[in-house]
Amino acid sequence: MVIGNDYLVMGTMERQAWREGQMRPKSVEEMWAHIADFRTYYQELRMTRPGWYGPGQEPPVMEPPPSQEWIKSEQDRRVRQERR
Repeated sequence: MVIGNDYLVMGTMERQAWREGQMRPKSVEEMWAHIADFRTYYQELRMTRPGWYGPGQEPPVMEPPPSQEWIKSEQDRRVRQERR
């Protein structure tokens, strides 16, 4: 899960090209030939609730839980400023 930063996911990459890129980093230009872009881009990714839904019934969207893991508290900010 990615929290707190903006990212643009361009698409999916061929597995073999991805593995080769892990062993020997390649430029973005070299990788474009191996990327399949998405038809639709969303500002924010949301998940739907799992389960069985009848015909014409849309599953409800799950609201993300509030995260404290990646949020800097005011105290953390003060400590950082004091160290400077």
